[in-house]
Amino acid sequence: MDVRIVIVNPIYEGNIGSIARVMKNFGFNDLILINPCQIGKFARAMASHAVDVLESAKIETFDDILKNSELIIGTTGIMGTGSYTRNPYPLAKLNEKFNNNIGVASILFGQEDQGLPNKILNKCDMILNIATNPTYPVMNISHAAAVILYNISGLTTKSLSEKMELASHEDLMRLLDHISDVLKDIEFPPHKRRRVLCNLKRICGKSELTPKEVTMLRGILSRIQMSIKNNH
Repeated sequence: MDVRIVIVNPIYEGNIGSIARVMKNFGFNDLILINPCQIGKFARAMASHAVDVLESAKIETFDDILKNSELIIGTTGIMGTGSYTRNPYPLAKLNEKFNNNIGVASILFGQEDQGLPNKILNKCDMILNIATNPTYPVMNISHAAAVILYNISGLTTKSLSEKMELASHEDLMRLLDHISDVLKDIEFPPHKRRRVLCNLKRICGKSELTPKEVTMLRGILSRIQMSIKNNH
């Protein structure tokens, strides 16, 4: 997959430069910034010989990321608690996942002092968390980027002929919306619906669905809805 590094609301230009540097260290060059701070000489100094990566960075919105990605991966230093918390995807398996598929994977890093907000994490297909000492679990953003990029480096050398096209993020969200509609049609208890949809979103993120598979599943859902309508 083509990998894009997305920094959301960065507040320190030095970290942007440092991430550009580690991106070039491991062979990546597609840097996206959402609502960034001002980028000046310090960012360029921290980028060192990766100024080209820094200067080619694009400024986009989160909506742009949703539209232009087949896989959206959120990073977090601290896993939350509660009934709807998703388990992080194993970092060691990310290399294999990228190798076997075609499309754009956007890896999101959040604001240095707060991380990614829950409203963005909830829209990500997968969550990544780097195992650290629990006494101090939060890593510097550029260090976290280096660990993740090291784990997925070298992916671009694999032949595309061996890869599989993934359904887009938007297609998966339409599938989940369709499932939600069917759950309503069969009068599935509303208080259980949110948990089920959260679990199904995690399953979709792991299942590597293709566009044809999504179309097939939505076709089945449509037949279910038609049968329900005819029997009422």
